[in-house]
Amino acid sequence: MPPIMYDIFDLLATLFRLLGLLVLGLGAGWFALEVFRKGQQAWQLQIAIFLGFAGLTIAMAYFLAPGALGAFAIGAGAAMLVWGMKKPKKEEEIKEE
Repeated sequence: MPPIMYDIFDLLATLFRLLGLLVLGLGAGWFALEVFRKGQQAWQLQIAIFLGFAGLTIAMAYFLAPGALGAFAIGAGAAMLVWGMKKPKKEEEIKEE
């Protein structure tokens, strides 16, 4: 196989890794926000989710390349902004629909 093919495969693998970590960041951010919004759950679960999210971020900062960590951070930040800024529907609005 020509050496240029290895370079193309490396480039594609890097792009897929960045895209995957972007999606993982979106999912992790959404999940953390969703658990915090549910007010009827135990506070222990909220602490476990926060520590898990923080531990995941710390582990990624230690083990991943800076570009991959940046993709995760962009995904998590976008999730926090998009779903964190949403106001939950009130019960009256839900009944009207």
